[in-house]
Amino acid sequence: MIEFHDVSFSFDNNTLISHVNFRMDDGAFIGILGPNGGGKSTFLRLALGLLKPNQGSVIRTDEKVAYLSQTTAVSDASFQCTVEELVSLGLVGRHTIFLSKSQREKVRSVLKEHNLYDLRKRLLTELSGGQLQRARIAKALIGDPSLIVFDEPDAGMDEANHHHLIETLNSLHQQGKSILFVSHHPHDLEKADQIYFIEDGEMITYEEELKRGHHHVSL
Repeated sequence: MIEFHDVSFSFDNNTLISHVNFRMDDGAFIGILGPNGGGKSTFLRLALGLLKPNQGSVIRTDEKVAYLSQTTAVSDASFQCTVEELVSLGLVGRHTIFLSKSQREKVRSVLKEHNLYDLRKRLLTELSGGQLQRARIAKALIGDPSLIVFDEPDAGMDEANHHHLIETLNSLHQQGKSILFVSHHPHDLEKADQIYFIEDGEMITYEEELKRGHHHVSL
């Protein structure tokens, strides 16, 4: 569960989030739309506890959270390891160095689920952008998080990998996972329980945004 109570956030006298009230129940699929620079990333950082509001409060009860950023991030791409090793890192804890037999089996299962098994020995530098993002998604999900936050993870994806992403998203929702998904594409959010629009720090429902007469693609 995530709750925002009259949350505002400013930086260098620039208001990035203004008086936002928001609630996301456990198991909900929430979509977020809005232009670049409108406040979406700031909203996510507040929700994840990476930023503290200047005003109001943020409450989050989920303990196991997975965060997926855009494919333009190079942190994983520049890491010299194989796909299998990257996905395995999702199971490695503070006190874990070697994976157990059951954990190794889980890695194999997740690799197959995300169509990565044939690529398991490939270095990350040998992958396409879409393949790398699939590997990052598998790494995030193998730890069985209760809340998954997607920040435009389809940036740079080809059609096949994008289709796989949306199928994964909807499957996670059916499994009862909490999903917070930021996208530029309203059609990706057809199965969302609610969609919000963030612009100039203001957060309203997508229905309200459409009623304002702005020309966005409707669902």
